[in-house]
Amino acid sequence: MNVIVGIIIGISNEAWLARLLVPVVWGIIWCVYLWIKGDKFSEFITRAENINQPPKWGMSHAQAFYFIEYSTAFFTSLFFSLLFGFFKDLFFNI
Repeated sequence: MNVIVGIIIGISNEAWLARLLVPVVWGIIWCVYLWIKGDKFSEFITRAENINQPPKWGMSHAQAFYFIEYSTAFFTSLFFSLLFGFFKDLFFNI
């Protein structure tokens, strides 16, 4: 999903600033979606508690989950938005 959103961001935005800032917002939207859905979060917490995994990076398991998900959504969509924005400007700049 993050790859698709990154491609859409790169193709639909003309300004490079938008291609840099929209993935920040997408990361927040992705975390809200996961919070509403809840399945992946509860699976992560249950697995971490069952194997007595210590908290990562000094965060609680919930904080670590959302940090990982936000970082993944942000960097993936940022990479693909910049890549496809570059190709769009390179080949289709009218």
